[in-house]
Amino acid sequence: MSLPELKELSLKNLEAVVAIESASDESSETIPSTTGQTVLAEYLAEFFSSLGGQVTRDEFANTVAYWPARHASGTAPEIAMMVHLDTARGTQPMESLNRLASWDGEAIPYPENPNLRVSVANYPALSRYLGQELVFGNGVSPFGLDDKLGLTYLMTLIQHLQANPELSHPGLYIIARPDEEIGRMEALESVADFLAERGVRSGYTIDGLDPFEINIENFNASAASVFFEGRLAPVDGQVYKLTIGGVNTHGATAWAEGHRPATRLAAEVLNALEGTPVAWIGFESDSMRDCDAVAHCIAYNEDAAKALEKTLRDVVGPHIVRGASWKMEKVEAYRGQSAAADALRFVWEFLNSNPGFTLAAEDSSGFDGYSQPYRILPVEDGFRLDIRLRDFAPEMLKEREEHVRRLAGSRKVQVSSQYINMGPHLKERPELVKWALAAGAKAGVESQIQPIRGGTGVDPFLERGIGVANLGTGYFAPESEKEFTTLEFMAQHVRWLAALCEVVAEGKA
Repeated sequence: MSLPELKELSLKNLEAVVAIESASDESSETIPSTTGQTVLAEYLAEFFSSLGGQVTRDEFANTVAYWPARHASGTAPEIAMMVHLDTARGTQPMESLNRLASWDGEAIPYPENPNLRVSVANYPALSRYLGQELVFGNGVSPFGLDDKLGLTYLMTLIQHLQANPELSHPGLYIIARPDEEIGRMEALESVADFLAERGVRSGYTIDGLDPFEINIENFNASAASVFFEGRLAPVDGQVYKLTIGGVNTHGATAWAEGHRPATRLAAEVLNALEGTPVAWIGFESDSMRDCDAVAHCIAYNEDAAKALEKTLRDVVGPHIVRGASWKMEKVEAYRGQSAAADALRFVWEFLNSNPGFTLAAEDSSGFDGYSQPYRILPVEDGFRLDIRLRDFAPEMLKEREEHVRRLAGSRKVQVSSQYINMGPHLKERPELVKWALAAGAKAGVESQIQPIRGGTGVDPFLERGIGVANLGTGYFAPESEKEFTTLEFMAQHVRWLAALCEVVAEGKA
């Protein structure tokens, strides 16, 4: 297919899958955690079946489609290409997407959020998209490029291969799995067994961010929670409700996109007003967007109220161009707890504790890890502060866990492991990188090897000796209302994957 044909076909496939609600739900105990993932799995089963795939599905909505090798060497290994069905909390389905041809780098006109200023001036790294035709959402909610862009590529790849019977490919498994965003590894056990039984030893997740990137390392990850015992706060002054909108980004791009969670913004406001007649008596992070929150404060006189308003403006104001916001309004009654101030004070002290390693995600890049206090929620006996712990080195992850415990003192702390770095498992699988680099050269694109500042949820495959690297998809602002991709990158990524199939079909390790 020509590039114009691949562009339009890719856009058609993308709009079809982003119109299906499939956000996962960490509070659910089922797999998949939401019915929308089953709906998407059913759609994909029919789609791939219509293209000649041998399709199987299980009770977890895992969908596997297989095509036997074509024009391949007898030594060519079978490979798997994988994506995930679910999107992050807060993702909203969209029936159609917006297009902007020949982007000149000026602010993207998000139709429902003119306050966003996504431009090359504000985000210099976006110069890679200049001159291309942008595809973007409404500017209010993400529409699910993570990982529906990867899914789009696999759909278009199969259509491209079917339309061009002269193209070679190895035995090819296309896999869509549920609940990656919430770390439900148990959903993958049966799929990993399935591949291992068939002798498949190589695969790729199509779940990266940068164009044509190749990832063979990712974070080790843990989750920590610190609990703050509740104490009823006397409400003897004017109560104000503060609605704080943070800068919404993925942890992987927090530094590049200027992330700011409401936890940090509120902690900065609290610290600036220490010793003044302002008391914090409530805080709750948003259930859909962790970076947002509603707080409640008491201002004991008019001067205190004015100081609170000014400090909010000073702290939040510089981040408005990237999506932050704030509102302050009087409320008549509120049952408050002083532990809200304890939690926010802990956030401030934590982020300023200088343990010898980077803490906030927005201060971390490259191979640097982070310890991000991102969410505060009311619980039965007070408040719970949740902290994401990430590091490429397992021993440093343990130091981060210990740092939380040390600063928490006598407070209750819970720590749980989430996922591991795939790097050590892939040291003996250099062909995964060689194939992808050769495919880039064949397709006329430049690939680069870099780490994933996140995870891909492939532990069950690694444990069974199946090497799985990750490939980029080419878009901006994952899991953010600012996200966009381009038609040019969409078509070029499909060609890259088709070239990868041809390279593997040659049977050269």
